[in-house]
Amino acid sequence: MQQEKYLKQGALTLCASVIIGFLADYTFNLSLSRTLSAHEYGDYKVAYAYATICGVLVLLGGDRVAPKFLANPLAKKASSEVGGFVIFFCKIAACISVLLFLFAYLSGYLHLGSWSPDEHHALLWISAAIPLIAAGAILSRVLQSAKLLTYANLPWRIVLPLGKTLAILVLASLLNQVRLWQVIVAGIAILALITTWQLFILYRKNLITLTHTVPIRNQSQLLTTSIPMMLAMLVTIAISQLDLYMLELLALEHEVGHYAGAVTTSHMIPVAQVSVIALFVPLLGQALEKGEEHAERVLWQGQKVMFIIILVLTVGLLISGAHLLQLFGRDFFTAHDALKYLILGSCFWAMTAFISTWLQYTGKGKYVVVIGLLTLVTDAVLNWLLIPTHGITGAAIATCIALCVASLLTWSTFMLCRKPPYSNATIRSAQSGHR
Repeated sequence: MQQEKYLKQGALTLCASVIIGFLADYTFNLSLSRTLSAHEYGDYKVAYAYATICGVLVLLGGDRVAPKFLANPLAKKASSEVGGFVIFFCKIAACISVLLFLFAYLSGYLHLGSWSPDEHHALLWISAAIPLIAAGAILSRVLQSAKLLTYANLPWRIVLPLGKTLAILVLASLLNQVRLWQVIVAGIAILALITTWQLFILYRKNLITLTHTVPIRNQSQLLTTSIPMMLAMLVTIAISQLDLYMLELLALEHEVGHYAGAVTTSHMIPVAQVSVIALFVPLLGQALEKGEEHAERVLWQGQKVMFIIILVLTVGLLISGAHLLQLFGRDFFTAHDALKYLILGSCFWAMTAFISTWLQYTGKGKYVVVIGLLTLVTDAVLNWLLIPTHGITGAAIATCIALCVASLLTWSTFMLCRKPPYSNATIRSAQSGHR
């Protein structure tokens, strides 16, 4: 009964997250693309992709393993254990973030020969956001594990893009020309506000304490579980962002911005995918404690919801994609063919994403990492071959093929590793054997 209530409330949050969140993010990207040049907009998307990847890297999978590790502490209201978990991974994130910032700064100096931040790529400015992204990710996972999906998802899916849109409008009204670093700094300020608010919610609900914490005992064992999850997530993100980096190298500068518009339009499918998984992962973590057979019910329930939502979104985007793309500007219509392939690739992978999560939660994360690396290599090779001759459409075809390969390999791995279900006949035969 309690699970049904949670799923009903979660479904409403899911709808708001996917629909309103997509509109908010789309509005932000539209306002940004019209405020900046196509070249600057492409630079922002590259920098944003870098920050997203680094935000996952610095946590070493702490956000991924949170629903599994925190199931019991949250059920017991052991706020000191939750605090110990959060502090452990935030310290790791802070140390690695400093190294990444220094790396970005020194790389910029070697390339430009200047220490002035104004002359560096947007990567340097957005590096300052990496610790906040990591802290926000771990706090959101704690809220998600506590089944507080509204507090976990909506601030990042809706409030963040709306806040950044408002910041762009304010900057545009106050300044003659909006600079890219000003947009990034405004975004960092909003990140800080949301992260602080989520920490306040956790404190108010007595789910966390950062003063008298219980240190994690088996730190090496926890990292052994979390790092493969981080690698799997990192490879998945890298696949989705690799095209932008390859286009930076092999295509014209303005084409990166056009391709970014197509990526933003197709992004509704990954948003829905992540939202559905976020709805079912807390249930999956609890169910796995009772055994894989019991947890498979949650898996197939989630797969059914995923299939219906992704199918509807795919058809809708294929029909309306051209109109959505032209909202960025008439010249963005050149990315229409690329958009079709991106939608299809995202659809194939979304149908598989929960299966990938299942493999990670059942101790088979190494297979997911291997599949991800093979997919990444496939995508890189195809990009290298197709972008020079087919431009942004070639990049989208490469991603579509790579994601289809990943989907096929993941399903094959799941079927091979899956434990055979126990039938009534098998149980009776085992009982008679004991007699």
